[in-house]
Amino acid sequence: MKRIYHTWEKWECYPAGFYESQPKDDWTPKQCETIYRDLLRDTPMFEASLCSVITQWKRSCEHYLSNEKMNRIAWLGQAALCVARGIPSCFRGGFNLLTDEEQVRANASALKFLNRWLVKHDEPEVTLEGAGIKNKVDLY
Repeated sequence: MKRIYHTWEKWECYPAGFYESQPKDDWTPKQCETIYRDLLRDTPMFEASLCSVITQWKRSCEHYLSNEKMNRIAWLGQAALCVARGIPSCFRGGFNLLTDEEQVRANASALKFLNRWLVKHDEPEVTLEGAGIKNKVDLY
């Protein structure tokens, strides 16, 4: 896929608070991670948030989802949290509060929406490995 670049001031994720170090609301880091875990567990709500990301964050998605070298599944999950609850990506540790089965289910939902975005941009669908998820063999 050909990379699509946009400078940060054009990203919708930036004013939405994706890169902030504190949430907009007065939540603790632990509360933010718990909220993320709960969003990922609630497949209908998570998928509704993913749909919002790929429809409302056009330039952010172009910039990040056209980058085959990054973990696009993780980015989509973190973006869904920001869209749904205004919580920045730095609280992504909530993913690790899921069981292995819940992680598989959340990754599958994100992959479904990545593939929707790719198909809309005349690109072939990918597997989890093609979406940027790395295993230990890839890392070392």
